[in-house]
Amino acid sequence: MYARGLTYDIIRHAALTSGMDDAGIVAAQRWDDDALFMDEWVEQGLHGNMSYFERNQAKRYDIRELVPGARTVVVTLLTYEHSGHDYHRTVKSLLYQMKQTLAETCDCGQEMFSPTHQHIFCDSAPVLERRMAVAAGLGFIGRNHQLIHPRLGSRVHIGELVLQVDVEDDRGVKPTYSGATSCGECSRCIDACPGKALGRQEWDARRCIAYITHKCEICQQVCPYNEKLI
Repeated sequence: MYARGLTYDIIRHAALTSGMDDAGIVAAQRWDDDALFMDEWVEQGLHGNMSYFERNQAKRYDIRELVPGARTVVVTLLTYEHSGHDYHRTVKSLLYQMKQTLAETCDCGQEMFSPTHQHIFCDSAPVLERRMAVAAGLGFIGRNHQLIHPRLGSRVHIGELVLQVDVEDDRGVKPTYSGATSCGECSRCIDACPGKALGRQEWDARRCIAYITHKCEICQQVCPYNEKLI
């Protein structure tokens, strides 16, 4: 069901007005290729002690299992600079503002949101947020295994607002999902990683200092997409 009067442009404007740095939309769906990749990654033990990757696979690979009736996912980006000390709270606060704006804009009002299930997320639910961000036209997944936005770089927090309606995508050129990278021949992050946790196709959490101590951003600091932002 399409929501009358609700388009990509209206959603993105609501996101930017609320304080987000960018936003896109993607249809709720199952990500089969990512499911195969993630299952193999976990089977190899590359997830380290993050045992939550061993649970909730159905919900992780298909957000409709997490939010029944989901039709569209609004994916938002907020830079580290604008996120404050507690990015979870900041991003969710802006998502709630955007939700209210959309409810007042669209004829279906609050009916576009699930009345029974949580539908606002920021690093707090089993969802493939980076993959959805790519499919929403917000960038690509780089060799540092982070989402890289062409203008904002990789120092961004991802949020999601899940809608119970389809949205008219009025972009002139719709993004096409692709697993391809736009890093070219660059391997700065791989070469600079002190734990040698990065490979061209995988990330070994057991070797990642950021995973172990939460105090390393070298793979982001050396990324050319972030140079102008640091």
